[in-house]
Amino acid sequence: MKRVLSFVLVIIMTAVLFAACGSSDGGKTAETTAPEPVTNLPKPDMTKWRYDEENDFYYQTEIGYCETPADESYEQLAVFVPGAYMDATDNGDGTYTCELNDSAQINGYTALNAPITMQIYTPAYAAADALTEEMVSQRSISEEIADITSQGMIYSCPGCRGINEGAPAGVTDLKAAIRYLRYADDVIPGDAESIFVFGMSGGGAQAAILGASGDSELYDPYLEAIGAVQGVSDSVKGAMAWCPVTNLGTANAEYEWMMGCTRKDRSEEENAISDGLANAYAEYVNSAGFKDENGKPLTLTQSDDGIYQAGSYYDHVKGVIETSLNHYLSDNDFGSSSAQEYIDGLNADQKWITYDKSTNTASITSVADFVNHCKVASDTVVAFDWPHSYNTLFGYGDGKGAHFDSILADVLTDLNSEDAQEYIDDFKKTDSFGYSVRQRVDMYTPLYYLMESEDGYGSANVAPYWRIRTGIEQNTNASTTEINLALALDNYDGAESVDFETVWAQGHEPVERTGDSTENFIAWVHSCMIPNK
Repeated sequence: MKRVLSFVLVIIMTAVLFAACGSSDGGKTAETTAPEPVTNLPKPDMTKWRYDEENDFYYQTEIGYCETPADESYEQLAVFVPGAYMDATDNGDGTYTCELNDSAQINGYTALNAPITMQIYTPAYAAADALTEEMVSQRSISEEIADITSQGMIYSCPGCRGINEGAPAGVTDLKAAIRYLRYADDVIPGDAESIFVFGMSGGGAQAAILGASGDSELYDPYLEAIGAVQGVSDSVKGAMAWCPVTNLGTANAEYEWMMGCTRKDRSEEENAISDGLANAYAEYVNSAGFKDENGKPLTLTQSDDGIYQAGSYYDHVKGVIETSLNHYLSDNDFGSSSAQEYIDGLNADQKWITYDKSTNTASITSVADFVNHCKVASDTVVAFDWPHSYNTLFGYGDGKGAHFDSILADVLTDLNSEDAQEYIDDFKKTDSFGYSVRQRVDMYTPLYYLMESEDGYGSANVAPYWRIRTGIEQNTNASTTEINLALALDNYDGAESVDFETVWAQGHEPVERTGDSTENFIAWVHSCMIPNK
């Protein structure tokens, strides 16, 4: 992937967002009807901007977004603004005093209505270091940032706490950063009602959580504890997620239902656990209320081969896989070879794909054949909680972690496993705010807010715009992770546009069917903003 969205770049930018104006003299003049924010935080100082002449953007770093930070080294922002949006005076010490130029336009945007992009770099839910001035000067990030600012957009990225502090610390911090952007919207260039969050893997997961959980009251005590701005929204306009590792409460069951059949030489205990999880996933699907685009319920039924490898839900998953393959066939020029030769290569040891040359389309025999050829499980049985790093995510900030998968706990209980008690004990614990592990799993589960079968349905302001991309061959997640998210969004009234694609022959990375991920992300934001321009 190119620049800003590349893994390397993203690492560099674990914290880049924000800056914006400081005094009311240079602030925006647009009126607002929003309630008055409650905070003692200062707004960004308009006399402290720095300027990148080569790439023509102004920026600030290390701006605190909460009054009583749990860890000030993380809870800071930096922001990058197109040069045209500022009228600047050189202070002679490397900084500039700026006023907003609200007449300049880039792609139809101005300093008043430009979208604000917020990059989230938290692989495996890791903490994101706040970007410092020293980091900016030492790393070659200017061109990557300019990819976005040159299009008239604001580029931002907050530092935030991560897995070691336990959920919901990371998303709490990101929500506080979003609230601060709205609080300072009168001086920060861009439209704080048009915030687009984006990330990959754990960052994609937290982008999805932010998109689904806007203004959820569950976060209120955590936000109050760090002194986040009160009286403003933490919802976003759009969420872009590449390969989001999310919906962790069902992740083990999904993994075994889809990919458990690829494991060889399993012990008797592993077989029993894997099969138990696969069966439990069918129970979950049949009670969750997934629907297709026509509102038809999607369910799983028992099958002669495999575990619940039949039914309308199974057919939908199989169809997503076939669509991904057919897009690959139509998108690619096979050069001196042919699509038929490509299919023949996939069928080398077993014919599991049927190809029609006249229409350049293909179909597969089964989901099981697909995963055995293209998506073999990389993790042991119980990929997400046995223990795993995600146990730390739902721990209590002491590094010891906690079990969090109630589906797995039920399977172990049914098998009379001595390990079941550990799960039961962890489920009884609460954090300093009285929240249990299960409640915190809900907070980090987008489907909790999107599915009618969940208690959180209708309790949050869901982002209207979504873009989800995933490599279909990644073995970090079952494909159902993104499929279920897309299904839930397609049936949620508040989600106006859901752009979902799986990408054939690609894995766990910022994948795209065609083109560059940075450019495609920018084009998507443009498309979402068209009604406002």
